[in-house]
Amino acid sequence: MRTLSKFASVAVVGALLSGCGDEDFTGAYRFQDSSLKGAMVLNIHGDKAEVFGDFGASGIKPLAKLNVSEKDGKLFLDDVNSSTRLVMKRNVDERSLDCLNCKVIGLKADQLVWSYDPKGPYDTDKLLKEQAHKREEALNAELEKMQKQALEQGRRDIEAKKLGPFEGDWVYQRATKYDPLIIMGIWQAKQVRVWSFKFETMDRISYELPGFEVTDDGLKVGDNATAKLYSLSADKKVLTCLNCDKPMVWAKADPKKDLSDRHYARKMAGNL
Repeated sequence: MRTLSKFASVAVVGALLSGCGDEDFTGAYRFQDSSLKGAMVLNIHGDKAEVFGDFGASGIKPLAKLNVSEKDGKLFLDDVNSSTRLVMKRNVDERSLDCLNCKVIGLKADQLVWSYDPKGPYDTDKLLKEQAHKREEALNAELEKMQKQALEQGRRDIEAKKLGPFEGDWVYQRATKYDPLIIMGIWQAKQVRVWSFKFETMDRISYELPGFEVTDDGLKVGDNATAKLYSLSADKKVLTCLNCDKPMVWAKADPKKDLSDRHYARKMAGNL
């Protein structure tokens, strides 16, 4: 029962078993402590039992297999891989179990109550198979996500090589006094990035790495149906949206000036 003892001292606590004879202990019993990260569950079915750790959303972990016997109203739980024996008896509530020698599995006291779990006994083999299936599905989903991200990054890297004519820091030309201050950086190395700030305080509202594509018609920024198509002026100082519901124009910042200067940034955006 070495594994069980280690588990009880490091993570969570609890164990119970069922037996045969004058009293039927079949069922599940839990020991849980607020200072621990889970519960120890004793799962008894006939003359066999097992103890597993229940960590909630993190799943379960098998800890020990036990042989069950009963004599004079006492429940004896013998670890199949060691000489460790737990001894229990029925609690006064006639449902839970009192552990009489819990120190043998690393608990701080002998006399501990293992609460009756009305959901037991559990089919642990089924639980473990379901858990393995869920973890496999989660792993596959994560791998698929990583693959999509890698493909998208590869596409962005290819498109970034076409950004040369659009390179620079661009400031949205505010149409009303309620518009935020929006800055769009377009660079082959750093690709397309968009920041928005509260105009008066310069507190950041959002930061985005939108999708982008360079086409024969101009630069698309955004994804799918929401993508905006911008044309570049002949002097390469103005970006104008071609498919927006209302006029949207961006002016190119002076590369010799710093847009972190809020006065310059506000002046570029238009202090209405």
